[in-house]
Amino acid sequence: MGFFISTEKLLVAVTIKHITFGGFMVIMQTNCWLTKQAALKHKGECVRLSRRWLLLPFVLIVLVSLLAHAPSRVLQSSLPASFQSERWGGSIFNGQVVGRYQQFPAYIDWNWRISGLFTLSLAGDLRVRSTLTADLNLNRGPLSWSIDAPLVALAAGAVPGLPAGFIMPAWRGSNIQVSRAYSGEWKKASGRLLTAGGPMRLVLQGQVQEVSLPAAVIELSLREKDLVADMKTDSGEALATMTLTADHRVQWQLRDRLLRLKPGYVSQNDLDLIVLTVAEPL
Repeated sequence: MGFFISTEKLLVAVTIKHITFGGFMVIMQTNCWLTKQAALKHKGECVRLSRRWLLLPFVLIVLVSLLAHAPSRVLQSSLPASFQSERWGGSIFNGQVVGRYQQFPAYIDWNWRISGLFTLSLAGDLRVRSTLTADLNLNRGPLSWSIDAPLVALAAGAVPGLPAGFIMPAWRGSNIQVSRAYSGEWKKASGRLLTAGGPMRLVLQGQVQEVSLPAAVIELSLREKDLVADMKTDSGEALATMTLTADHRVQWQLRDRLLRLKPGYVSQNDLDLIVLTVAEPL
């Protein structure tokens, strides 16, 4: 009896051992099969994903090509309402437009560099021929824009973009650089504009200030987050200051020295005293 019991225990133990081992082997084989299937599936997905990635550059090239060859007239809706276009030529990336800005004849041509699109920026060269003549290098990035102007010239008379009634003498400048973040603050401002003098009329909140300006210079600079344009005589005496603020306002400050150039103006004030300050939204 003991033998049978011992034999039974042995058989049970062996049976359990084989069942356990067999179960383990089944589980292992099942895992191996599942792993193999998963690997094949993953490989297939990788192949499909690789094929999709291979198609992406081709799709981008096609889209950029279509965009680059789109006619320049597509840009018409992006122009300000004060610009009336008459003739268009070229493409979006390399084109021209002839028209009128306010009452002034205007010609604009541009050449954008497509390579900038791959860095989420837009860079190019812009030429403007009107009462304002300018050669501009433009860069529009994801956080800010910048302008580098090797040449800027403003004809004497009314000024496009300024309120009606403004009159300026002829100005000419070079190497003007400005940069501004989309949040409003100015990041860079430098350069100079020169004039030989002439009639100048400012209309500030209904007040007309008309003077005969001598030879003068406008110097651009950055103060905190604002762009500042200081007008001085050619000998360096302060006349006026225009400030473009980070919160989208323009501020004018006229000194007594400037107003003494106005016919009939008499004052005992210090020449450097700011006698008129006007701030307006842009």
